[in-house]
Amino acid sequence: MLVCAVLPPLVQVGRELLGSGSSLGLLASDRLWWLLGRSLGLSAAVTLLALSVGVPLGVLFSRSTFPLRKLLFAVHVAVVFLPPFLPALGWFHLLGREGWLGGALSTRLLFSELGVVLVLASCFAPIVTALTALGVSGVDASLEAAARIAGGPWRAAARVLVPCAAPAIALAGIVVFALAFSELGVPMFLRVDVYPAVVFSRLGGMDFAPGEAAVFVLPLVVVALGLLWLERRFAGRRAIAVLGSRARAQEALFGPRPLFFVLAALAAAASVLPLVVLMVHAGARGGIGEVTRWTGDAPWNGIRASAIAAVVMTAIAVVLGRALARGRRVGAWLDGLATLAFILPSSILGVGIVGAWNHPATNWLYASFAILVVGFVARYSAVATRTFAAAVAQVPPSLEDAARTVGAGYTRRLGLVVGLARRGLVATFVLALVFALRDLETAALFYPPGGEPLTVRIFTLEANGPPAVVSALAVLHVLITFAAVGVGFIALGKRSAP
Repeated sequence: MLVCAVLPPLVQVGRELLGSGSSLGLLASDRLWWLLGRSLGLSAAVTLLALSVGVPLGVLFSRSTFPLRKLLFAVHVAVVFLPPFLPALGWFHLLGREGWLGGALSTRLLFSELGVVLVLASCFAPIVTALTALGVSGVDASLEAAARIAGGPWRAAARVLVPCAAPAIALAGIVVFALAFSELGVPMFLRVDVYPAVVFSRLGGMDFAPGEAAVFVLPLVVVALGLLWLERRFAGRRAIAVLGSRARAQEALFGPRPLFFVLAALAAAASVLPLVVLMVHAGARGGIGEVTRWTGDAPWNGIRASAIAAVVMTAIAVVLGRALARGRRVGAWLDGLATLAFILPSSILGVGIVGAWNHPATNWLYASFAILVVGFVARYSAVATRTFAAAVAQVPPSLEDAARTVGAGYTRRLGLVVGLARRGLVATFVLALVFALRDLETAALFYPPGGEPLTVRIFTLEANGPPAVVSALAVLHVLITFAAVGVGFIALGKRSAP
């Protein structure tokens, strides 16, 4: 399933590049390279800001005690499950020219490179927070205790916890850079030109020219391969081992302090404030009463495609995640393929999917919602695989060895792993589902006629639809996503009787 979803787009991109030698002169434009430099600079700024905020917050949430710590952490991380375009819309209604706190200065700052960096960093910093918290909480308690005795809690955090969690932090930085580099919704909404928009315009805009799009993806392929090398070099299986560690410290590193509560509350407020603004704007302007007239089948289109894709990605993760956690070479190669598809900007994946499946023989798939399933599986399988691999890393390999000695075959041993890591299986499905639900860039390139998901409907209506209705549709998407996360949280909270 993974090869069918990922290889055709990648092969098609390669064929387009090989067949477009005469068009390489298009890359001689100075503006193209300026846009590429701007995109790389914006992504680097978002990543640095997210790391500088997320790493301390991850240590704070994981290794300190203060009131409402778990609730504030959940609120802070919740924004990760939403397309960044929705918080950007909330910040616009708050700080835009006609916003409640807006003015000429705030509008100029929001509709600028600085605004793009701040909005994306506020959306992606929780990724760093969550992965840092998971990595830090898995550090051996004896190492932490020895460091605390020798140098105090601050030195223990800086010299032991953060370095031990470095692979997880490196993975977080690469994920943030990849997401920021491929993000189209926020830069387009804030009127900031970026390089991936050049490719998008050749596939989904008035300047439809797939041959030119194939040429313009060449620099993006180079960037993606560089990110893949960094991921293999500094994260890879080491990040899975860190995230899947069974070690847990018994007592908090830092005692309760008012400053920690204030910082955590500010982090949570930065995540939830734009969503609250959307809700108030939708209710105050009458958008909620009109939402049913504008939704159509968009919510169902997104839920249906995302749910089926999540099932497929979970099935892939069961096999591939176990192989990756156990150090199997084939698993590492297939994981590299899935990781490359995740790191590649969505515009590259769009070029490949359009070229690979838009043919008379495959029109039955390309003209149906199934093409969304293919796109979601190709783009987000790495998320599901890494999640389940971290869960499998907590299952001792000796249990599988014992099952093998009594004659259990591969399928039975795989069932044993699934049974022991069933909470990880639920988390894998939920993460795969919400990442597919939040997708905008991939779906916008090839959704079938009348089959656009809710994210695409919101983005297209933003330009010429009633603002209150757009806010109401955004609130609807938030409710759908949080409902899915809530059901997953309830399922994760259920433990079987001993």
